[in-house]
Amino acid sequence: MAVNGVAQGSTTTGTAAGDRTKLGQNFDTFLKLLTTQLQNQDPLTPMDSSQFTNQLVLFSQVEQQIAQNDKLEKQLAAQATQLTEGALGYIGLDIQASGNAFQYAAGSNVDIGYALGSDAASADAAILNDKGDVVAQIKLSQLTSGAHSFKWDGKDKDGNASPAGNYLVQVTAKDSAGKVSQLETLVPGRVTGIQSTSTGVLLNVGSIQIPIEKVITAKQPATTT
Repeated sequence: MAVNGVAQGSTTTGTAAGDRTKLGQNFDTFLKLLTTQLQNQDPLTPMDSSQFTNQLVLFSQVEQQIAQNDKLEKQLAAQATQLTEGALGYIGLDIQASGNAFQYAAGSNVDIGYALGSDAASADAAILNDKGDVVAQIKLSQLTSGAHSFKWDGKDKDGNASPAGNYLVQVTAKDSAGKVSQLETLVPGRVTGIQSTSTGVLLNVGSIQIPIEKVITAKQPATTT
């Protein structure tokens, strides 16, 4: 289902309903076999009923398990519906999310966040296009422990304006011992739609999909005068 940028990627599978149907078919077969054996048994040497009793107990246990699964499926479906409805509120908002993929609009500046667990001797950011080519490299000046941010002005290494599209950012830091580590980054975007999948809700930022749990901040777009 797709409404106002909302895509439905999965539906309730009805696993418990299918299991209940199979159980009913197996139980019917069991009753037919039992009836046939009872009709054909020797009255002088009646058959042992313990096996059939055990079988009936097993059917009862399976039926109880199916009922529990059915209840769980309904609860999960209700939770998924609530999560999807809540995610609708993100459409049109500017978000900042944990990740490295972002959408660039020509002529704009992109605010990218990063965090240092400890002071660094140096830190660098690389901007890559959708082909994986490095289009820009930025020397970062904020090297103390904590959360920081920097701007990419959309210019490539030669000072030319980069085209609109999807890009990646990679931030690496080097400590005083020369050890290099890749840092987690926060990227901006404006939510254009949502998609519900079997693993959770994704926010669409153009063609980029971001798990809703990766969102750090969300706010109304700044108004222009």
